[in-house]
Amino acid sequence: MADNQGEIVKSYPISVFRYKATIGDDEIFFSEISGLNLSYETTEYKEAGSTGVTTIQVSGQRKAPEITMKRGLFKNGLELYEWFNATHTDDYTKKEVVISLLDNNNNAIMTWTVANCLPMKFDGPGLNATSNDVSFQTITLKGDSIVIANA
Repeated sequence: MADNQGEIVKSYPISVFRYKATIGDDEIFFSEISGLNLSYETTEYKEAGSTGVTTIQVSGQRKAPEITMKRGLFKNGLELYEWFNATHTDDYTKKEVVISLLDNNNNAIMTWTVANCLPMKFDGPGLNATSNDVSFQTITLKGDSIVIANA
């Protein structure tokens, strides 16, 4: 059983509530980030033989990562919308997104780097006159690849 700080750091799982995100050169804070997944497409290959049909799953290409990032809506905080809105013109930019999981001293422990992200969906807040909830904006990005590394 871990009974001192050094043992706890080595033997306890990392908490998920301390992280930072960098989009291009800008550090932007988010309430939630999801979609840090890697997966492959698969193809089913069937072969008929003397013993019947044999089915084999064959690995295909890696799927493009799709990251969803949710943050509070702030006055004059339209940078995510402006990036999304520029994608329908010839003046858009793909950006690298780096998400870093941090320790208690705000040092990066692990990073997810998503290359060449392009915004593909933007959600504004749900409005409700009877609610006291915070307004959120959500952006969904699709990237070319994702690399996971220890920091």
